[in-house]
Amino acid sequence: MLQGLALTIGFYGVGELTQEGLGIPVPGSIIGMLFLFVYLVFRKQVSESLQQSSQLLIKNLALLLIPSSVGVITCAALVEKQGLAMAFTLSISIVFSLIMTAWLLSRLSLNRS
Repeated sequence: MLQGLALTIGFYGVGELTQEGLGIPVPGSIIGMLFLFVYLVFRKQVSESLQQSSQLLIKNLALLLIPSSVGVITCAALVEKQGLAMAFTLSISIVFSLIMTAWLLSRLSLNRS
């Protein structure tokens, strides 16, 4: 499990370095996740340690949302001013994420059968 966690953190670090080095306006964590995705596509399997560490992170996902929740509370004045725009943007991004996830799942499940 430690190997999987180290791999995840390693790809996160590479994504951060890439973002800083190239000045890409995309968070380094997203770039690292894309690198991890490409790595897994070429490898065509997920190691047991990476699967275990991923399951651990998924089980504790709610803990990762606490900092953003605190950020919303501490920026209450900004939420009052921009709340409608934020709600609209979040709604659109959630719908887009659901559509892309469904599309990707259908594409990947077709390849397995």
